[in-house]
Amino acid sequence: MSDQNLGDKAKGVAKEAAGKMTGNENLEREGEAQQKQAQKAEEAERLEEEAAHKRRQASGHKGEQTRRKSG
Repeated sequence: MSDQNLGDKAKGVAKEAAGKMTGNENLEREGEAQQKQAQKAEEAERLEEEAAHKRRQASGHKGEQTRRKSG
């Protein structure tokens, strides 16, 4: 998780809690939305990292096949 996502998630938690404590439903919903946005960004980062890993594996695998054919 990036520092940005962690910060956004923490801000969302704080806003949600402040909204609950003060009875401010708009602030509470804003905090919930901010947390969801941070979670989605975190998931996107995870998927990007997974895709990059698979691309690295695939490129390494292709090189191995080429060596076997030429050997």
